[in-house]
Amino acid sequence: MIRTFSFLILAAILITGCQNQKNVSDTTEVKRDTSTLIPLETQLQAIDPNFSTDSVLLSFSVFNHSDTVQRFCKWETPFEPMLGKYMEIIDEQGIEAQFTGPMARRVMPPPAESYILVQPHDCVSTVYNLAKNYTIKPGKYTVKYTGGGVSGLHEGNEVKITVNGK
Repeated sequence: MIRTFSFLILAAILITGCQNQKNVSDTTEVKRDTSTLIPLETQLQAIDPNFSTDSVLLSFSVFNHSDTVQRFCKWETPFEPMLGKYMEIIDEQGIEAQFTGPMARRVMPPPAESYILVQPHDCVSTVYNLAKNYTIKPGKYTVKYTGGGVSGLHEGNEVKITVNGK
């Protein structure tokens, strides 16, 4: 009950604080010269501190602190949650959690519908279950986003989590 209530509160905060994702096709107002833009910022956040081996819910947000609409490719991000390895999950002994999800081969360049717009001084956010793509055992972990590459996003903060048994 408390877990559900905590999730609902965080979900409400994310919904009111961040816009829903938008595809590039929703608007054509994207600045092409990115040399002077403030880079998009990524942030991980634990949804609920009571993690189990089959439910490790994290929020992944992308913030735009600039005065211009920016975009990023959703490939290699939790916005496309079931494809690719873009998280580093290390336990207290320095052992990385095993990735069990599918890897994708892509046609380059990414098509327009693969991009998400972030309005000026706004963010987009999604919730992601690490247990869907990684073998998570009980223990303490440090988790960070390592995507980059095609997405164009930079690494963000680290999150420390403790995973209990089922």
